[in-house]
Amino acid sequence: MDKDLFVLLLIVVIRGCAPLLILRWQFAGGLLCILADTSDSILQDALGAEPLAGHYHLVDKSFDIYYLAFECGVALWRWTDPLARGAAAALFALRAAGVVFFELTGFRGTFLFAPNVFENFYLFVSGMRSVDPGFRIPSWRWLVVTIVAVGAPKLLQEYVMHYRESATWHFVKENILMWR
Repeated sequence: MDKDLFVLLLIVVIRGCAPLLILRWQFAGGLLCILADTSDSILQDALGAEPLAGHYHLVDKSFDIYYLAFECGVALWRWTDPLARGAAAALFALRAAGVVFFELTGFRGTFLFAPNVFENFYLFVSGMRSVDPGFRIPSWRWLVVTIVAVGAPKLLQEYVMHYRESATWHFVKENILMWR
């Protein structure tokens, strides 16, 4: 089998199946989806293949929205807290609209206006719910503070990765993991 085809199949299987874990384990499944999200770059580098060359961003963002949709579905159908549910739906819609806008225009600044705050918000709430199944966001003020707290690191990440177009995986690989 061709190396590029093999890596492509691995990426599709990993990224396609990982979100199913969210249905069973809300928090752990979400974390595993983040690992699956990074797997495409790691697999391509480790195996010396580039099956997504020229189409990486479209494929990556499509798989991102796919797994985020699983998380949003869990938030809408399993969370009983109306503030958390409403915020999750709004943050997911913002990100999905941003991805569509980016794909239509190619304007990288889109991700500064539609950062993936949903992912961090989902992980925070599902993590809290895994510790205390009755967890609820007590007020609008608490909701705003939570969104700002979980959103700030994501906004920085969006700036570095998508606006500045820094190759973060290569930086981590070469300077932290010392994998050359």
